[in-house]
Amino acid sequence: MSSKRKGRKTRRFGRFVLVALAAVIASWLVGRLFLDVQFPDSVATSADVEPLHNREPSLRAVFESLPAEGTAPAQVTLLDDNTMAWVERWRLLAGARKRLDICYFILKQDVFGIAFLGHLVHKAGQGVRVRVMLDAIGTKMSRSVQGNDYLDTLVQTPNVTAKLYRPLRYRFQDAFLTLNPAAIFASDHDKILLADGSHGLIGGRNIAAEYFADQAVDPKAFRDADAVLTGREAGAVLEAVFDSQYNGGEVHPITKETLDILDPNADLLLAYQAMDHWLRGEPFPEALSDRIRDRRLSWIDELQAHPTLQGALARPAPESVQAPVRLLDSRTRLIRTDDPITSSLARLVRGAKKSIFVVSPYLVLPEQAVQALEDAARRGVKITILTNSPVSSDNPLSQAFFLEQWPELMARVPTLRLFVAGDRHNLHGKFAVIDDQLGLLGTYNLDPLSMALNSELVVAVWSARFAEQLLKTGRQLITAGPPTAYEYHIARNNAGRPLRDFDGRPIIAFGPNDHLKPDEWTAVRHYRWLVRGLKAVSGRLFF
Repeated sequence: MSSKRKGRKTRRFGRFVLVALAAVIASWLVGRLFLDVQFPDSVATSADVEPLHNREPSLRAVFESLPAEGTAPAQVTLLDDNTMAWVERWRLLAGARKRLDICYFILKQDVFGIAFLGHLVHKAGQGVRVRVMLDAIGTKMSRSVQGNDYLDTLVQTPNVTAKLYRPLRYRFQDAFLTLNPAAIFASDHDKILLADGSHGLIGGRNIAAEYFADQAVDPKAFRDADAVLTGREAGAVLEAVFDSQYNGGEVHPITKETLDILDPNADLLLAYQAMDHWLRGEPFPEALSDRIRDRRLSWIDELQAHPTLQGALARPAPESVQAPVRLLDSRTRLIRTDDPITSSLARLVRGAKKSIFVVSPYLVLPEQAVQALEDAARRGVKITILTNSPVSSDNPLSQAFFLEQWPELMARVPTLRLFVAGDRHNLHGKFAVIDDQLGLLGTYNLDPLSMALNSELVVAVWSARFAEQLLKTGRQLITAGPPTAYEYHIARNNAGRPLRDFDGRPIIAFGPNDHLKPDEWTAVRHYRWLVRGLKAVSGRLFF
């Protein structure tokens, strides 16, 4: 090829690159003019707090001054048993007479998810007004043909409105327009079931089999915790929290497909009917079984895999306590930790005088959090954290960060005792107890997604009895001991000071290598190379 032809091709390619670049810039400029990213500004959150005039305020004073969306007395019922967590959801749906507000991060296409949707369709048929909001990145059924057909049923059902929070195309659009990749992942992580504005259920569980399966039967069953809040005032606050997201600019109606492949209405109602008979302990009517089999649906087979649910509606509700509560709501945001929950937790840690007990699926801490725990340790506060190990975690990347951080965390926080789940049951509950008096429960994980991106919801309950219930739930796993739970240690000298190796790293006395085989945490070990690379580049261990 002659040099002239090469030159012409080079110039044409250069012009193409310039035109393409100009088109991208123009698209970005036009998009910025019509920017529709509805993340709240700092001034739009409830992060402003009432001033505390005492230099060392009591924990009760901190509780009273929390930047809550609202304060109210409520009946609080802890749901730490998977079977009863599903039963109480079913009861709330069945008891609704006027309206249901539903918000979940994950709703799977198994018998629990489909029966749940079927129950909503059934209640709408009775005249109950239903609003449903599902997160687009968590609810994968919105991205499948059959799942879309099921969601279409909600759209077409009178008395029901259904929306998706941040559909995928808007996430990528927002990331492009804001030049912030975090916009792809920022999600609505709230879990709310509100019946008639006065019976609310919040906590860690989504709608899928692993959250409600019996741990003695299903090796994939999660350990989790929810709470039912009963009371008009608390219900009004939950409704306001729901409305703030449901009516926001990042929520989009679920659009009906032009062509439905299935008859989804029948599938949903069949799942609802099968689940209702199973929970009541009634035999499946022959006509119902025949229709389910004829449609080649798996509802009956799936239910028979959960024998503890059979007849469970006859079980009494768990004990409830009357207590003042404050509901903390953090809206979806982009790389900001000035949200109400994060700032409130920091203040509560500063207000602790005796003890802090924390259960969190993920433990990936920023430097500010480590400093807060260091300060608490200097005041003599005893700190206990229970989290996942590589074998129980469902997130190998966060586990890789945890494994890099925990030895140094223990070295810097001498009053810390660290326990991990040792079996394959994922620890998914998120709760804490401070000074045996204040209980906290919700959706908030101790990781960057909850701290800086996602919408989260936490209830703070001032009740020694509720705190005792939470402690019992967490301590049952710890006291079971190996192989159910293990305590991690670093080596210390006779004075209790941490021993370090030649590179300055704390020496591990007991860690994952001491209770796991190499093939049990291969994925986590691979991610640790990435984490160590990031640490080498940034020079930081805590972010």
